[in-house]
Order: sequence, then C-alpha cells, then structure tokens
Amino acid sequence: MAVALVTGFPLDVARRTALDLAAGGDHVYLLARAKFAGDAAELGRRAATDANSGGKIEVLEGDIVSLDLGLTGSQVRRLHADLDEVHHIAAITYLGIAGARMRQVNVEGVREVLEFALGARHLRRLCLWSTVFVAGDRSGVVREDELLVGQHFRNDYEATKAQAEQLARAAMRHLPITIVRPSIVIGDSTTGELGRLDGPYLLVKAIVRSPPGRAIPLPGRGDFALHLVPIDFAVRAAIHLARHPAAVGGTFHLVDDRPLAARAFFGAVADAAGRPRPHGLLPARLARAVLNLPLLRSRVRGERTFIEWFDTDVRFDNRGARALLQPDGIACPAVPTYVDALVRHVRERG
Repeated sequence: MAVALVTGFPLDVARRTALDLAAGGDHVYLLARAKFAGDAAELGRRAATDANSGGKIEVLEGDIVSLDLGLTGSQVRRLHADLDEVHHIAAITYLGIAGARMRQVNVEGVREVLEFALGARHLRRLCLWSTVFVAGDRSGVVREDELLVGQHFRNDYEATKAQAEQLARAAMRHLPITIVRPSIVIGDSTTGELGRLDGPYLLVKAIVRSPPGRAIPLPGRGDFALHLVPIDFAVRAAIHLARHPAAVGGTFHLVDDRPLAARAFFGAVADAAGRPRPHGLLPARLARAVLNLPLLRSRVRGERTFIEWFDTDVRFDNRGARALLQPDGIACPAVPTYVDALVRHVRERG
C-alpha cells in the first residue's frame, strides 16, 4: 500500500486518479479547497462503498497556492512522515480565467507543491501532470525531452504549463519527479463518462444532436491528427509511470500511437450516432472569427483554442512512454473500440 497526495479536485483527472489509487489499496489524501470539500468527501464515501476498493480517500482542506498547501501543522507533519507519492494535477485549464490567476495556480502552485515535497522524508515520486500543448504553435514532430525550442504560445494555459515544467525540471536535482503530458483527455473508453464536455465535444455534441439528415461542416479541412486520449488510459499510464524506476527524471507523452485525422474521428462519431458524416468545411479562420465575436468571446474561449489545435499539423513522439508502458500491457485504445461509448454518454447527458 502506498500513501499518496492528489491535488486538483474536482478536475476529472484528479477524481479518477484518487479513485484508481484507492481501488488499488492505497491511502489517498485528496487536497480540496473548502468550497469543494463536501463533494470530495462524497468521492471518499464512494470509494469506501466500492467492493473493489482496498484503500481509502481522506479529504484535506487546503489550497496549493498557500504556504504548506494551506494545511495545519499537524497535517503537514503527518504527510511529511507518511507520503510515498504526490500526484500534482491541480491547474486552471479554462481559458476564460484571467492570466494572472492562471499563473498563480499553474506556476506558483507548482512551486508550492515542490517546496512541500522537499519535506517528505520517504517520497518515492512526484508526478506532475502537464500537457502536450506546451509545444505551443509548433508543427512537425515534438519529442518528449523537448520543452522550450522557440515556439510561441497561443494562450496563457500553454505558457503557464511550460513555465511549470521548467520549475519541475530544475527541481529534479532534489526530487524524484516524473512529468506526464497527456493530449486532450476525453471520456472513459468503456463508459464514455466525463464530467466536463468541452473542446472536441463542441463538435461531438453538434453531430449527435443534429437532425438525422443534416451533415455538420468541420472548422477546417480536418486532415491533421486529432490528439485525444480516454481518461482511463491517461490515469492508468500516469500512475504506472509514477511507480516505474526508469521514469524518474523523465517526461512522457500520453497520446494515441495512431491518432485519427480529425475528419476520420468525427466521421466515426457520426457513424456511431447514426448521423451523416461531416460534409464540407467551415474555413478555420472564419470559424475563429465567428467565435471571437463579442457575444461569444467570453463563453467559447476553449472552443476557439480547440480549433487552433485542430488545425495544426503536429505529432507527439511517445517512444519513451511506450518503452515503459507497453511491456506491462498499457496502451491507448483505438478510437473504434470506444467511440460508441462516447456517443452514448453524450446522448445520456442530453
């Protein structure tokens, strides 16, 4: 049994990580801000009643931007004595948040977690969740060991996550750190379940809810790879890497080895939904301009950024991740094996 600290509740990935660790028999300390503590406690009760869960989730009220994560002295002493792992997932991903607040959480929050981890006497690993989109506006092949190579960042999210990685890389001299970079995280490959349906779900929902005879145009040609991973694969892979001796000091892309082009992915969604495949296209430049109209701008920032990612010819090399994951049978499932579950979940959500 491991003792793990998980930050980032109520993000979907933090929820899933806490549940999976508890299911494996671990004692999970789940850090939650006061306004989310009740929901976090409910997650703990869910783990406690799960017949397959051999561990537990214990909620700690705190905040990653506060000194000692906002914990009491006794809590800090207990964690520093007991912790084996830290899974740092907390981040602001919503692009409608002011840049200063995003930097406070995404950069200074990482700094506080790194400082806190230095006091953990038996720490075996700190797993930092980053994103493939630290690549910014790069095209072509992006390697796992690359970070700042002259790219431009299209938004504060990309920039702050890159700054956070810089902090973590510098701290590797003193802490056993593993960085994971998932691509866009979508629903569970078995159930389709995901709490927040944004990004690619803009088009998934449009296709599923469209009249049976009407095809939806794509925002761009849709010729480039659409980088998506189901949440169950991303979390399982991250936990595995956080416990793999060879992953210390490494950065790993959690991506689909054989991503579908955007047009092929949304065609598969249409087939599963019994709708016509996307036909024609809305030029990406025009789509961005429409979403930038004053009435829409504050509501659809994430969708505007998704269109930019959608229209970029980039590949994320994941040979390091494959080398450590595949021998243990961990691989991203192929889209055809889970697209029906995604569509079913979107329909059930209404």
